[in-house]
Amino acid sequence: MVGETGFDSPVSQRLTTLPFTLEKVVDCLSAIKVIQQKKIDLVIASDQLPDATTLEFIQQVGRHNPAPPLVIASPDACVEDAVAAIHAGASDFIAGNITLERLNTLLERQPVVDEGSGPIAASDASRSLLAMARQVAGTDTTVLITGNSGTGKEVLARFIHQHSPRKAQTFIALNCAAIPENLLEAELFGYVKGAFTGAYTSRPGKFELANEGTLFLDEIGEIAGSLQAKLLRVLQEREVERIGSHQSIRLNIRIIAATNQDLARQVSEGMFREDLFYRLNVFPLHCLPLKERRGDILPLACHFLARTGRNLHFSPAAQQMLLNHGWPGNARELENVVQRALVMTTGNSIQPEALMLPETHPQPDTAPDTHQAARSDKLHKRSRTLEQEHIINTLLLHKGHRTRTAETLGITTRTLRNKLADIRRQGIDIEALIAQSKTTDEPR
Repeated sequence: MVGETGFDSPVSQRLTTLPFTLEKVVDCLSAIKVIQQKKIDLVIASDQLPDATTLEFIQQVGRHNPAPPLVIASPDACVEDAVAAIHAGASDFIAGNITLERLNTLLERQPVVDEGSGPIAASDASRSLLAMARQVAGTDTTVLITGNSGTGKEVLARFIHQHSPRKAQTFIALNCAAIPENLLEAELFGYVKGAFTGAYTSRPGKFELANEGTLFLDEIGEIAGSLQAKLLRVLQEREVERIGSHQSIRLNIRIIAATNQDLARQVSEGMFREDLFYRLNVFPLHCLPLKERRGDILPLACHFLARTGRNLHFSPAAQQMLLNHGWPGNARELENVVQRALVMTTGNSIQPEALMLPETHPQPDTAPDTHQAARSDKLHKRSRTLEQEHIINTLLLHKGHRTRTAETLGITTRTLRNKLADIRRQGIDIEALIAQSKTTDEPR
């Protein structure tokens, strides 16, 4: 907090309940010293500082790498002041005194950024996903993360590990699609000396290396059928044998798997073992494509930009172009576009032409495409199924408590009741699932 920001008493009380340390300073010089010495997640500053104008303060905060989100508070500002502050680099601008309601809205608008290269969640969908990930992180439950390539599945897996009781232990990631089939078994399970031609020394596999920690199996849908049975046994028995050995090694390990495939469809087509699917799909999390969480686009772009160490910002026109793009390559494509823009930019403002993205224009109306309509209907049904699975999992996590479930999902209890009614109309006995979950959790 910088200067006199006009907080009323309820706001001050609310600040004491939030999970961060509050720093209060009176001027620009003191604020910059704190930002240089500590990691600051959010700056709320008055527009009446004794040693700097608002624009000067915004510029000085922006020189810090990475610069924290900055909100300017003014009791009597005009629209022109707000526009000037935002263009200068402020994240938000609040006119008038900050009430409790305004503070809550302000905090909701700020992106959630994890330490290092963790998830960035500014959209409601991403915040809900991150909340679910935090909750399952405290358990040893196996997690299956689904989503298109480039949506951040491994980033989410690392987030779960970093917020788990195993965070001090090893996190091992293995891309099952990147290793030839005849080598993947040795990578997973290890081998002893002489097990096969070229095995001159014994070597532990990824399961052993990740023991006591977390093993992340990316692109799990690419594992060949012959290896799926062996993987299933390890997951069931929690023990592994190196190739060429009959000695079992006990495992205390957390498994997180990820795929960009539709494993349920692969099961129905006989391409993936059903028992292995259910062993992995204990707690499903789905990463939406970037085009379906557009609130994350600019925070992600700014995050990639900050990691480069250059003091640049996106012009308003460049920001609009980023928002208009469809992002078929998701966050990975966005990161590449930011890197490209750095090469093409000589000043301190990234312009649209530096992004080298195609111009987007409204598409003219065309005759209805029956095949496209069928695909859209299938996609709608799939999205609805994923949403219902997410709701049921959250409800079971909270032992049937409706209010807590609604809070986690970011919806009202009335909306939750309506969605549960839709699920019941499809023949799903929600109360039976809750009762079964409670019975399963009881000690035997």
